[in-house]
Amino acid sequence: MKRLIILTVLLLLTTLLTLMLGDHVLMPQDVIGGLFNSADAYTNLVVTDLRLPRVFLAIVTGAALGVAGCVLQFITKNPLASPDVIGISQGANVGSLVFLIVLTTSTEALLMPIQYQPIFSMLGAIVITALLYFLALRKNYKRNRLILIGVSFNILCQAIIMFLILTSNKRSGQAQIWITGSVHQAEYYQAILITIVLAVVMFALTYYSRSMDIHYLGKNISDALGVRYQFISVFALISMSVLIGISMSYVGGIQFVGLIAPHIAMRMGAHQFRSRMLCSALIGAMILLVSDLIGRTLFLPKEVPAGIFTALIGSPFFMYLLVKSRK
Repeated sequence: MKRLIILTVLLLLTTLLTLMLGDHVLMPQDVIGGLFNSADAYTNLVVTDLRLPRVFLAIVTGAALGVAGCVLQFITKNPLASPDVIGISQGANVGSLVFLIVLTTSTEALLMPIQYQPIFSMLGAIVITALLYFLALRKNYKRNRLILIGVSFNILCQAIIMFLILTSNKRSGQAQIWITGSVHQAEYYQAILITIVLAVVMFALTYYSRSMDIHYLGKNISDALGVRYQFISVFALISMSVLIGISMSYVGGIQFVGLIAPHIAMRMGAHQFRSRMLCSALIGAMILLVSDLIGRTLFLPKEVPAGIFTALIGSPFFMYLLVKSRK
């Protein structure tokens, strides 16, 4: 409980700081006034129309990616497992790009309403997750096999993404920016939809939190204690895929949040699943929020996508984990 309180306070302070800083710096009282629409017209516009949607989207997306990474590491018992490392995030990106590039006319008109994009993104994530489950998780699970097969899927999906972009002039510029990962085109409805999905998934995972803790002990102990090992595996993986799909469909290729957040949560002493999941959600939200803040303030008047900074942080962290696991 103490960990959650500290992380919640830090997230609130980070949110306030993010709403304050930008090309026009606001005071805390101005931000509060803007949130309640009681400040001047310009401040209200900056806070509620320009900054709050992307802050809201960064928080819920970071939380969703943190929870997804926590679930994957808990199910695979592998600290190197991350949705973006083993190709699940890239599968979601392929699904979204098929919708944006393939399912369009020559005049770049979508054949289906844009509201269907998250469905294609989730389908892409689920397909890669299903392949990983049958090839690396269902029988004779080995950590190295999962990582190697996952990296292969990652490379395959990246090749498909590049093929789609380079062989079509439809929305290619938009796709190039989108796969980098950014929240600069945030809308309230996007954040609300992710919030609803995240709340439902976290409620379901909390319901099975005791089974998740037993699952972590292995198949033999799970069977002995009456926990359906394969059911929990499939349920958790589908939940993780849904979170990745809904997140990637709106923010693109945000990398390594799902790898870093659960590790920080574990270092803080969150070993049981429910505690680690909640801590991972709060930490993931802060990682993406700070990355977006750096990207839109440090290089003014230019804006750098948040996905670049999460990759700059996550890549050395992943190499550190590889060296550590080898030792």
